[in-house]
Amino acid sequence: MPDLPPPHAVALRLASTWMSERYFRTFRASDDEPGAFDAILLQRDRRVGVTIGSLWEESAPPEGADDLAALLTADMRADGSSIEPGAYAVWVPPTTPLPVTEPQVSNLRVALARSLGGLAEGERREVRLPVTLALAKLSDEGAYVSVTGGLAPQWTVLSEGMPGSFHLDSRALYRLPEEQAEVDIITTQVRDRAVMLQAGEVTEVQVNDTWTVSRLAGGEPAGVTVMTSPREVEPLDGTLVRRMLRRHVQRAVTQGEAARAAGRPADLAALVLVGALAHLKDELATAALRGMNPVAYGALDLIAVVADAGVRQVLQPRSLPWEAAR
Repeated sequence: MPDLPPPHAVALRLASTWMSERYFRTFRASDDEPGAFDAILLQRDRRVGVTIGSLWEESAPPEGADDLAALLTADMRADGSSIEPGAYAVWVPPTTPLPVTEPQVSNLRVALARSLGGLAEGERREVRLPVTLALAKLSDEGAYVSVTGGLAPQWTVLSEGMPGSFHLDSRALYRLPEEQAEVDIITTQVRDRAVMLQAGEVTEVQVNDTWTVSRLAGGEPAGVTVMTSPREVEPLDGTLVRRMLRRHVQRAVTQGEAARAAGRPADLAALVLVGALAHLKDELATAALRGMNPVAYGALDLIAVVADAGVRQVLQPRSLPWEAAR
């Protein structure tokens, strides 16, 4: 595994596994000097030059991220641990603050350590973390729920047939479950509490926030990596995504030119982007690429986004070197 920042090393591992499954060939990270590229993937004697970048301005990891990763890695390496040795990632939903005081740090550590135990290589799972929402009944008039926070997209479901006007503060909820049935359980919990309120009353609603954890194939980078972005990064900020995409595309093109000038061209040029997303389906890089002049990325063969323990292809190769060799 090349010397990369841990989040980029995780992205490279996921991308190589995804390529192996998609193309029915084995891709592995080269331990040799990558030259002009950030990393090199090898498929037999073919070289894939990889550029890796985040879809936000790079900065120091958010407070608490490195400490949490160190604690979970220590748990993995402890005698009798339920976490098998290997490579793991905790995917923190965007804008989520990580705890830095007790007992919140220990509570999160225990919940995540339990979720990592028993994961098979290449497996991902959702982790449920208890959070408290605040629900207030404003008036007996109307049938409406105003919502701030993670349940805001569900305001129409919450409002249907409600006996009055309400406000729900769901800012403690950063990621909804993937399964709609589980989302329905949360909205039902809110609605059940709402019908018990009188105008002017406030109540708490206990629900679960949902994070993702995964175990990487191959065992590298060893330990636990906390995949998180700065809290101020808005995951659906299209302007930021377009700006960072253009920047990384240009960097990838420049790396490819430098590799050719040095006499070490890649057989395939790939750009791997790390996204700040609660769900991979929400990525905006595909739409941003469609708005770019194709000449700008014509030298690239593959662009993919890594987020929420998954990989999504943004640009598909026009041709593949192993097919041309047939």
